[in-house]
Amino acid sequence: MAIDKEKILDLAQKYVLKGQPKKAIQEYLKLIEVTPKDKRLYLKLGDLYLKEGEKEKAIGEYLKLAELYAEEDLNFRAISVYKRVLSIDPKFVEAFHKIAKLYLKEGLIGSAKSYYQNVLEIKPGDTEARHALEDIEARQKETKEPPKVVVPPPQPRVPESLPPLEKKVVQQKPTPPPAPQIPREVTYESESSAADADKDSQMHYHLGIAYKEMELYDYAISEFEQAASCGPIRFDCYIMLGNCFMEKGDYDQSIKYYTLASKVPGLSNQKLARVHFSLGLAYEAKGMVSEALSTFTTVLKLDHSFSKAQERIKRLQTKTDHS
Repeated sequence: MAIDKEKILDLAQKYVLKGQPKKAIQEYLKLIEVTPKDKRLYLKLGDLYLKEGEKEKAIGEYLKLAELYAEEDLNFRAISVYKRVLSIDPKFVEAFHKIAKLYLKEGLIGSAKSYYQNVLEIKPGDTEARHALEDIEARQKETKEPPKVVVPPPQPRVPESLPPLEKKVVQQKPTPPPAPQIPREVTYESESSAADADKDSQMHYHLGIAYKEMELYDYAISEFEQAASCGPIRFDCYIMLGNCFMEKGDYDQSIKYYTLASKVPGLSNQKLARVHFSLGLAYEAKGMVSEALSTFTTVLKLDHSFSKAQERIKRLQTKTDHS
């Protein structure tokens, strides 16, 4: 017999709002039987179990969610879920292993190494972590080893003309030039630090996206703040930070980050219009009507076709006329 998924979802949500998490859990379990690949359900179940104090069950649901993300190569989202598990149980070794493997898959060797080291701190006899670290260190040694410099032996200089035979002049052999001094270790200026920093920023950004989708805004904010140091994605980070603070109801901070985003150089008028629209919404949410009106007007100057800004202006003007 087919079930009405939307009806069950609505019912589960009503139970949540009524403070009846156990009944909500039962409804979500029904849905998982029908749609076992629906990631939202595992997230909701994990959150509900956690609120009920059933940590082991919560971890079980989060692990299923992380595996689904990993199956789709959504590695950073999977990492964010495993980190969620570690926030519940900081000594959950399996999560450390999973995160390390996913970091390796993304080419973030330093991060993977750190998580394997964490495993050995918790479980010194973990052979898998030890072997993984040995493999990582061997690979790092190979990449850092300087190439061998082969110096050819000095060749004697051939004179342009031979002396006359009758003079029987004994031509002295030319003194070979001194061999160049080759240092025992040739060091090279590595460019990997800049590349790694960029990779790290990308990693923090994607983790922030994953946390935001899970409505873990504090975690997301932390990741976006770290990623914002990278120039190419600074604008996106500021926008995401503004969005997260809007969701949290911290309008002062959202105004701050939308303003920072609007000052990033090189933005097109369309991008500026969208940023100012978000800024206008933040002003409106904070009750700063005149600032909101001014900002929405700026949106229309930047993009005349931005109909939502026009709607907001009319709405605010109507509100001020009636007040």
